[in-house]
Amino acid sequence: MGGTVGSLWNDIKPLVFFGWVVAAIRFALEFVAPQQAWFFGVYWLMPIALIYFGVQHKLEHVAWPRLALSMVLLGVLVWFVPNAIAYTTAQFQGWSHGRFAPQTQSAPIAPTAGGKIGTGLTVAALTALGGSFWCIVWSTLVIWLPGYLRRRKQVAAA
Repeated sequence: MGGTVGSLWNDIKPLVFFGWVVAAIRFALEFVAPQQAWFFGVYWLMPIALIYFGVQHKLEHVAWPRLALSMVLLGVLVWFVPNAIAYTTAQFQGWSHGRFAPQTQSAPIAPTAGGKIGTGLTVAALTALGGSFWCIVWSTLVIWLPGYLRRRKQVAAA
């Protein structure tokens, strides 16, 4: 595989769509079952998708630096974009339940529209950093490392 952004996108597209579905379900839960929404999200379900990719030997062909870069892209697309929407909505709706509750270290409701948007984007950026790190760790453990060990074993056996 080449090193283009297009091929990188093709490698992670199923993970992005899976993450967006999970984020959309969680966002819907914020409206209909806000207390239960806390227990459903990409931090819990993305490792399952990454394990599936590891079992299916998907992304094994990708060198680790490129895998890490793809996980940063995944963090931006699956954490930043949905959380920018969710946390900005929470700011404008005045939500204080679940992940938006003051005791969860979530940002307080800003007094101005610009502050609300800024707060939503700031929280989304921080979650994108966390999500990227989360995905780098998981993808290294369940995709790259097993592939590396398998290739090493094949070379030793040859």
